[in-house]
Amino acid sequence: MKVNGELLVEDIRKALSSETTFFFTDLLENCNVLLNTEYEPYLKLLTIFSHGKYSNYLENAANLPKLSETETTKLRILTILRMSINKRVLKYSDMLTETGLNSSRDLEQVIIQSIQHNVLDCRIDEANEQVFVNQISGYNVTAEQQDYLLESLSRWSESCRTITQNMQTDVDTATNKLKVSMQETAEFQKSVEAAKASVKKEKPHREATSAKSRKRLA
Repeated sequence: MKVNGELLVEDIRKALSSETTFFFTDLLENCNVLLNTEYEPYLKLLTIFSHGKYSNYLENAANLPKLSETETTKLRILTILRMSINKRVLKYSDMLTETGLNSSRDLEQVIIQSIQHNVLDCRIDEANEQVFVNQISGYNVTAEQQDYLLESLSRWSESCRTITQNMQTDVDTATNKLKVSMQETAEFQKSVEAAKASVKKEKPHREATSAKSRKRLA
């Protein structure tokens, strides 16, 4: 019968190689018991998948379990996701450094796989070698990243509030202008009606005066 540590290592390997698992919080909490045991390297590996980048793995590769091809690709995908937290425009050069890749073609393949796994929504600008990120999902964040996300949401909320206030001001201004315009139109219409009434009232008098003038001339 396998001891608890070996079972947890199996769970870790399954999660890291799964094409649908990109969130490791619960597993990481359960695997904390591996600390200070012979299985601790697997805990460190899981921690990198949860919060780190492929470059972090390379820095400590000598003391960590070897990655399979599937796990390597997955960690590179997670690396791009974590780079997208603080930036919405990612340069190929930065991504190549963090993912340990050597060519733009290989990098684009990883980006395409990220899109296919529905964890990254972006536009690839091959001509300028950059990626415009629209949305990311299915990843763990650190406490610092959580603070950044909360701050970003707060700024977005404040921006929306300001836009709404400005829109309301514009609506109020337009409404007031419309009321003034309608009032001026009504007053003008009254003036026109008054002028018409005055003309009608004066017409018989003008006609009578004109008749008298014709008689005198006759």
